[in-house]
Amino acid sequence: MKKAGLDSFFNKDTEPIEILRYKVFLNGIILQETGTTNLHIAGVNDKIIISRGFNEYCHWHNGPLDRRDNPLERTYCIKQPVSELGFCREHLHSDRAIYIRCFGTAGLESMRNCIVLDKKYGEKIEYVVYLLSYGQDSVKVGTTRSFRVYERIAEQPHVVATLLTRTKSAYRARDIEVRAGKLPWLTERPRRSIKNVISKPVQPALYRLKSFREKTLRALNISIEQEPIYFQVVPVDDMSYYMKAKETRLQDMDGKELEILGFWGGYLLVSETSTNNYYLIRSKELLHKDTVKIIS
Repeated sequence: MKKAGLDSFFNKDTEPIEILRYKVFLNGIILQETGTTNLHIAGVNDKIIISRGFNEYCHWHNGPLDRRDNPLERTYCIKQPVSELGFCREHLHSDRAIYIRCFGTAGLESMRNCIVLDKKYGEKIEYVVYLLSYGQDSVKVGTTRSFRVYERIAEQPHVVATLLTRTKSAYRARDIEVRAGKLPWLTERPRRSIKNVISKPVQPALYRLKSFREKTLRALNISIEQEPIYFQVVPVDDMSYYMKAKETRLQDMDGKELEILGFWGGYLLVSETSTNNYYLIRSKELLHKDTVKIIS
């Protein structure tokens, strides 16, 4: 992730607000050979083909939670998942699965796993609760580990984002996220379209986000000493390609030869070889499946 610039937005009745802009570079997508744990990387300009099969594997489950790791050193299981969260029976209680249940489920199930996570890691992990504007009346609240906050924002279509608070407790982070999500101006599960987000002007979204952040801090009685940071994570390639690309289902790409162009907002941008056709494939449809192969 690279910081690319600084913009200032002005309103006649307020001080200027600066937005940091980061660019996301796609190093590649990791492909798992069918029926094996062997991995390959397909990068920008590489040719791939989508093939039928769509076998789903257990989600990767090893590697540290408290720091960055090398994705190629993870263990990618080849067993079939038995839970909605994507883990096989053997890895249902891995640290990764506990983390996913803490932040990916609701109610007592969520909070119980957050407590387990805190007991296992103590204060080794710092969490960030963030707010993300996608240009609508409400704003999304989310949580991630602080060292991957910009990557997490890059995975979601957005106009502008900011941080709400930091904590070294998974339980507290999830509790803040849940309580914030119940406020009338925030949501945990927004409905949004990548095309609509791209077309939204930045300035109204920025001032709405600033207002909602201040209201949320007051409503939840959170005291913050640091000045807020407002930022965007944008693709390194021209955003116009994302605007003209057609959002498509994975099965509709069956048998097509595609060239990888980039990634933003949770979508892989590809073009059909020897044509001017551009497509957006939701990255969640590609994860942990044997649907993509590199064309040699």
